[in-house]
Amino acid sequence: MAWQPVWQRYQAIHSFNRILYTNKPWFLTFEDHRVLYRNPQNQVEAAIYELLNNRLALDNCQKFIAISDYAKLRLINRIKGWKIEEKISKKVDVIHPNFPIKVKQSKLYQEQQNLQLVFIGNHIARKGGVVALRLAQKAEKLGLPITVHIISGLEHGSGVPTDFPDRSKYVEDLKLLKLNNVVFHRNIPNDKVIELLSQSHFQLMATLHDTYGYSIIEGFSVATPAITTNVCALPEFVRNGENGYILELPINEIRHWSNWLHGEKTKTDEYWEIVDSTYDYLAEQALQRIMQFLDRSDKREHYEFLSAGALAQAQLVHNSEKQNELFDNLYAVAAEGI
Repeated sequence: MAWQPVWQRYQAIHSFNRILYTNKPWFLTFEDHRVLYRNPQNQVEAAIYELLNNRLALDNCQKFIAISDYAKLRLINRIKGWKIEEKISKKVDVIHPNFPIKVKQSKLYQEQQNLQLVFIGNHIARKGGVVALRLAQKAEKLGLPITVHIISGLEHGSGVPTDFPDRSKYVEDLKLLKLNNVVFHRNIPNDKVIELLSQSHFQLMATLHDTYGYSIIEGFSVATPAITTNVCALPEFVRNGENGYILELPINEIRHWSNWLHGEKTKTDEYWEIVDSTYDYLAEQALQRIMQFLDRSDKREHYEFLSAGALAQAQLVHNSEKQNELFDNLYAVAAEGI
């Protein structure tokens, strides 16, 4: 991104997922290796991309901030063998995303209401909304006291990572939005999302691929535990039995779902069978977790333990007040050096 702010009184710049062409002190936060310029189509692009990537090794690039250990892993793997590998590696720190903490204490478990689950994500299939709908269907057949809230723009199909490109395959799943135990909110303002998170027992995000999972941290900020998968950065802040539950997927050395196919292979019947069976597998896993929870004689105490764990994670690692102070200090040091 060959760009500099027009306003000249700034003393430092902090960008997200963008390499800047500037002589000012700057910081870069990134979520995976895609921050790098890559895959040049010709020699001219190759020269430009190398110039921009090499800016990360310059002294005015103060710090290279990964939002997770997963992001750092992806970046370090990507730059192996580069001339600037050592200089960049020394600059990389991990600082997780932060949010305002909305509550001061964990939640009490109210047994007299249905168990409230909420799914949040515009990508209804990739992020686990299809899993949430299939879970609702299974729960309804068993007569379980569960309500599933869906907040989504229902984006799916071609162009969405991990999705089967033919949208017609998802028609039957989307019909489940009309189940009696499903409440569909479509897109609602963020303050309403936070309100619904605070009223829910669990956030359910059975995702096949998600570089971070910001909504889970937003849930933690109101002491709501999460049910999610073991991909990418998620196991770094969701710990099974401590602040939520982890649904196990087969993963590879870079923490991606190992059955994920790419390119033309996503259009095959084989890939639909893979994703279809995986949605059902995760729905069944989630159902079993919930049934085990509902059957616990100590579920009130156990839930309050999970809620306290979620809030503690937010307070200790994702607290915007603490991180504001951290970044203020970083910026002050950078400004002093001008």
